[in-house]
Amino acid sequence: MAVVALVADVLTKLILVRQIPFGAYFLEDPERSPVVVFPWLWIVHVGNKGAAWGLGAQYDVRPFLVFLALAVLALVWRWRHPLMRELAGGQLAFGLFVGGTLGNVRDRLFGDHVVDFLDVHFPGYRFPAFNVADSCICVGVVIYLFMSYRQDYLRREAITSHAGEDQPRA
Repeated sequence: MAVVALVADVLTKLILVRQIPFGAYFLEDPERSPVVVFPWLWIVHVGNKGAAWGLGAQYDVRPFLVFLALAVLALVWRWRHPLMRELAGGQLAFGLFVGGTLGNVRDRLFGDHVVDFLDVHFPGYRFPAFNVADSCICVGVVIYLFMSYRQDYLRREAITSHAGEDQPRA
C-alpha cells in the first residue's frame, strides 16, 4: 500500500507540473488559470514551503520537516507489528501513512517546496490546497484512529459481558 500511495502521489504531481503552470490558483489570471472540475473542486498548481496549511513557510523549515517526518516514520516503523497484527485495517493505515509521508519528503528533498494541487471550496471557506500524499496521510491516520477506537470498544464490551462469571466457589 505504501508503494501504491507513493507512486500515485509522484505520478499525479508529475502530470500536474507538465500540464498546469505554477501559480495557477485564481480564475482571474487567464494565463495561469486553474482547472475547475466541480464548483467546489479545482485543480491548481501551488507550492508549500512550510508544514500543514503553510505553517513556517516564510522560513527555510525543510530540513526540520524532513527530519521530523523521518523520525515519525521511524517510530511508526518501530511499532508497526502491533499496529498491523492487532488492528483490522492496520496494514492499510500503515501503508497510506508511510507512502504519503515519503511522497512529501521526496518533494522537500528534491525541490524547494511540496507540490499541492487539490483545492476544495466549502460555502464561505476555501480549504488550503493539498495533494495525494496529504490525503493518504490523513486517511491512514483516520483509519488507524477508527480501528483503535473500535478495538478498544470491543475489548471493553467483552470484559463487561464476562463480568461476574468467575465467582469464587464457597
